[in-house]
Amino acid sequence: MKIKFLGGAEEVGRLAIKIENKDTRVMVDYGVIPEKPPLYPMPPEPVDGLFLTHSHLDHAGSLPIYYHSKQARFYATMMTANSIRPLLNDSLKIAALEGYPEVFNSTDVDQLYESLVPVRYGEEVEEGNFSVVPYSAGHIPGSTMWQFNNSRSTLVTGDLNTEQSNLLDGAVPVKSDVLVIESTYAGKNHEPREQVIKRLRKRVREVVESGGKVIFPTFAVGRTQELAMILADLDLNIATDGMGNGITDIYMHTPGYLRSYKDFKRAIHQTRRIRGNGMRSHALENDVIITTSGMMDGGPVLGYVDKLLTDEKSAIFLTGYQVENTNGRSLMENGTLKIAGNTVKPLMQKEFFDLSAHAGHDSLVKFVRGVSPETVILCHGEQRENLLSDLAEFEVILPMNGQEFEVK
Repeated sequence: MKIKFLGGAEEVGRLAIKIENKDTRVMVDYGVIPEKPPLYPMPPEPVDGLFLTHSHLDHAGSLPIYYHSKQARFYATMMTANSIRPLLNDSLKIAALEGYPEVFNSTDVDQLYESLVPVRYGEEVEEGNFSVVPYSAGHIPGSTMWQFNNSRSTLVTGDLNTEQSNLLDGAVPVKSDVLVIESTYAGKNHEPREQVIKRLRKRVREVVESGGKVIFPTFAVGRTQELAMILADLDLNIATDGMGNGITDIYMHTPGYLRSYKDFKRAIHQTRRIRGNGMRSHALENDVIITTSGMMDGGPVLGYVDKLLTDEKSAIFLTGYQVENTNGRSLMENGTLKIAGNTVKPLMQKEFFDLSAHAGHDSLVKFVRGVSPETVILCHGEQRENLLSDLAEFEVILPMNGQEFEVK
């Protein structure tokens, strides 16, 4: 079996893994790094099937490029397929606004969906000489680990979370001969989630009770909905704005992927969804606003922060990874943001709460041992070497982008 990373080997983002066995070739993910301008994987190579792990753009944002000049069957859960379409269409709008070269168009997005083969967890599909089984990755609703089986088994995790969240149960190891696993948090463990949530809820109360507002810059997919569930019973006025509202509607109408649909529905019904500029002008009458974008590079969040720049009682609470050269990273490191081309320094309180949906170092090691593979391939991480000492009993490969290698 031959494996080649077209992206995402020694970096976080633009994951693209080509796997070839005899006359069958498949691709797992084809993402983007959301910098300015975006960074794409290496050019598409012919494959028979394209298997998507989940709908975040660093795994899915380049998919339509494949359908501009090539074709392949597109495999995904319905939750993932439903969630990715608005994100891809939004990418087209952003590229046009920012003046970036158009690497795919709306016709390519349509052709992607014409090629869709929906899958269900645990149900086998055939692609050439592979029997492929999807399993939950525990990362966001619909996220998938793919196991490719022939004479040997290969498990590709995509982004992985083994801990229970409000939305999902954690991923469970699946015995396999070869394991291709993300390593985003190699060398780092997360603060226990229960402690983070307790501290976050306490700080939200403190800010609101002092007369301030809390702004949560959030990712539309997964984090918006998770925060709504975390905060739902605080007896506060909580609003959600941006693309997250559309994703919430998708979660509501795509059954079978949430840990508790009943709890999710109850939480969402306790939030106010902001739609359009008319509602947005009154949104700060609420105590808490959960809004895109998660890295503060656009979306409604900058409008809300701009109105609260000098309000020392109010707060910006970040909960997700901030890529280099983004507004969110600048806020964390320098306390500054760019709004409408101007560099500003908000007087608002600023805090980070680690609600990562990625497995930390110890959880990655435990998961690898649960899979018990002969070979481990570490990808999607900038500090992969930090895992080597804890995986000494395994053959470990650290691939590089563009390198094709053989796994026996």
